[in-house]
Amino acid sequence: MNLLRFRTADDGLPFVCTSADIARLTGLSRGRITQLRSADPAVALPAPDAEDRTAERPLWYGKTVARWCAATGRRLPARTASWLLPGPDGPRLQRTAHRTVPLRQDPGADADERRPPIDVHLASYTTPSPSGPSVWLATVMAPGESSRLWGWPPRWPHGSPLHHLVHEALDGLEVRRFARGALLGTLVVLPTEEDSHFSRPGLVRLLDLYRSDAQPDACDNDRLHRRLRQFPVQAEEMKDLAAALGHRLPWWPAGCATPTLAVAWDPDVQLTEPIPPPLAEADAFRRRCAATADQLDGELATSVRALGDAHWNQASRPWRPGYAGGRATLPADCDPDVWQLAVHSGLPAELPGQHGDFFPALDWLMEHAPSRRLARDAHRIFGDPDSARTVLLNTAELPEPVAALLTETVTEAEPSSSYRAERVLDELEVHPDGAAHARLGTWPASAGPAWCATAAGTALLAVHVPRRVPTPGPAEAGAFLGAVALRTVTYGDSYGLAPAVVLVTTDQDRLVILPECGEPDRLAAVIEHTVWHPGTQVHLVGLEPSMNQQLITTIESLITASPRTIPWEQLERLVGPHPDRDYCMYCRLESAA
Repeated sequence: MNLLRFRTADDGLPFVCTSADIARLTGLSRGRITQLRSADPAVALPAPDAEDRTAERPLWYGKTVARWCAATGRRLPARTASWLLPGPDGPRLQRTAHRTVPLRQDPGADADERRPPIDVHLASYTTPSPSGPSVWLATVMAPGESSRLWGWPPRWPHGSPLHHLVHEALDGLEVRRFARGALLGTLVVLPTEEDSHFSRPGLVRLLDLYRSDAQPDACDNDRLHRRLRQFPVQAEEMKDLAAALGHRLPWWPAGCATPTLAVAWDPDVQLTEPIPPPLAEADAFRRRCAATADQLDGELATSVRALGDAHWNQASRPWRPGYAGGRATLPADCDPDVWQLAVHSGLPAELPGQHGDFFPALDWLMEHAPSRRLARDAHRIFGDPDSARTVLLNTAELPEPVAALLTETVTEAEPSSSYRAERVLDELEVHPDGAAHARLGTWPASAGPAWCATAAGTALLAVHVPRRVPTPGPAEAGAFLGAVALRTVTYGDSYGLAPAVVLVTTDQDRLVILPECGEPDRLAAVIEHTVWHPGTQVHLVGLEPSMNQQLITTIESLITASPRTIPWEQLERLVGPHPDRDYCMYCRLESAA
């Protein structure tokens, strides 16, 4: 391609151009520029279009001037305006090669400095001339995403992933064929996002590369990052790029740019996946549930099958045709003449039917799942209907009478395949003092799973935080007497303060763990819930933080000071009467019942 040079330095293109700027860029006299404003429409300078223009002082946007120059053969230097602009001498590129480029940290990186590898599919487009510029179309493959290229992770070859990618793109290019300072081509990084719920298209990054970028010491600073140009998917530059490549640009739905699909993609071949890659785990979960249901009978079998169907329907809905803002179509900002969906979903528009309540299955899997993988996935997706989480307590920090209600009631248990039992053991074994001597047990929990874990020779105790608090009174745990708030125990990679819990003693010498843990505003919310809705289970989504500042301050002081018991009646007075019932989900549910 012929890049004509005029009397201009390789300066950046002004955002707004005056007649003097056009003269400097093109080498034309200002008189000739005035004549071209009324010349033959095929070569005429477009009418001034920039804001603040006047008849006495015409102003043009820089892009308008660059496009006019390209259309009339007065192409500007590549450092001034994009060489991909259409025109009579515009680029005629052909796809000549493609490969996978693995970007990896140096092997000597410390454990806390390690970053996941980045795999990039790099397609090369070249001009017929051996010394003509090229385009490298880069797609960061899943599970990575394009944003991983823009940082400076420690101990990365050539300084950063972007520098590393540039080095790989230029590797093997016969740079000596190019004149000093010549343009080698443009690196185009297509947006790929890992998050399947990412709704707005990302930005396309363009980076013009020159002969100096191929020098061994060219990547010692961040100048490549400063030269990156960012464009939304609907920018005019994307039309220019598609015209130069000779085909529409691929738009990769979130998580679909897998190595297999990225290598197989061809502009003339439409890829279709019966199960889009981001749905592989949901499909596997559904299949495991169906296989388990085949081994069961009656309502439990129906419930287990419904559990798998519920997750599959929720996960696959955005990938089905007709879903507004879904993954089965191009984003609204993408021009279908410029972009094409790289991978089509083979899912039908209709969702499969779902029959039955899956909560019995969820509760059954937590105790009796045939495989830990199925129980772990069910817990990760839906949570445990009976347990909010597991926590590790140091009973030595509790007042002695409260600690005794825990430690003296623990009964050692036989090894169990229950996932809830494994969770308390896992909670304890993270702590170095609990790893070697962990023992499974049970305690008379008033609500929630009774599984617990202790470590011989320590005061550590791992328990479940229930989702329901028993109704105060003789029918269940007894009347509430006092409450203790304390921080749980964390170890290892935990940052910040450990979450706190509230333990309540009763007149039947029972201990109740309230169904929430966290900061004082969360604990205040669960105390309000216990007072206003005794015996009502907390939903899987948890409770909203409390707005009762006096109650929050009281809880905060209980956590900060040495653990001590506060009368339950005092907390009830701080909670006060229930607000308007119209604003409480639990009251609405009670009214409906």
